[in-house]
Amino acid sequence: MTLEEAVFARHSVRKYRPEPLTKAQVEELQARIRRLNENFALHMQLILNDDVAFSGRLAHYGSFRNVKNYIAVAGLKSTAGCEATLEERAGYATAELVLLAQTLGLNTCVVGLTFKKTPTIEIDDGEKLEMVIAIGYGETQGVQHPMKPVTRIAPDYESAPDWFKKGIDYVMLAPSALNQFKAKFTVDENDRVFAKSRFAPFAKVDLGIFKYFFELGAGKEIFRKSMQTLRSSDGA
Repeated sequence: MTLEEAVFARHSVRKYRPEPLTKAQVEELQARIRRLNENFALHMQLILNDDVAFSGRLAHYGSFRNVKNYIAVAGLKSTAGCEATLEERAGYATAELVLLAQTLGLNTCVVGLTFKKTPTIEIDDGEKLEMVIAIGYGETQGVQHPMKPVTRIAPDYESAPDWFKKGIDYVMLAPSALNQFKAKFTVDENDRVFAKSRFAPFAKVDLGIFKYFFELGAGKEIFRKSMQTLRSSDGA
């Protein structure tokens, strides 16, 4: 499965079967997490066989079941040499991970609130835990979330270039930390794309997710450079 195919196959899944992830899946996820952590000043961690984070009333309220594995998405609150906020960087990297998981035969759900912060998750000084990604073998493959009007995301969608429309089409299929789509994408006469979030909880996280999906659909790297942190000359 390609990343593009994963965009259409991926749906949020809250109920999981008890099968553990395979060694190959874990290694692939760990390798990608290491790379994303380095590029985006994040401290994401794959947590396996944890019964605590999705136990209790919060998980019950969120209709989660048998979530034993998840990715904790944390990072530096601020970092030199990077235009994007932690929320946007976390969202952008999360988008890449949920699509990678789908290509590996796994299901995911981006979770902003209905989980417990456990001692297993390492949070260093200056870092913040933004959210977690439930991951595993879903009881089902999930269903498509209700679609918002495309003009809510892109007011000028009908008159926009085809590549911009395809980017927005992919955004409409993206996950959201709270199932909200409070973002706006526009394009000017010089094909410059502008994206901003509206004021709402997790809206900046969602904006980072949407930027990744937009780039994948549009076939252009428009936002990635602004998301990445600068590396020192010695490669550290």
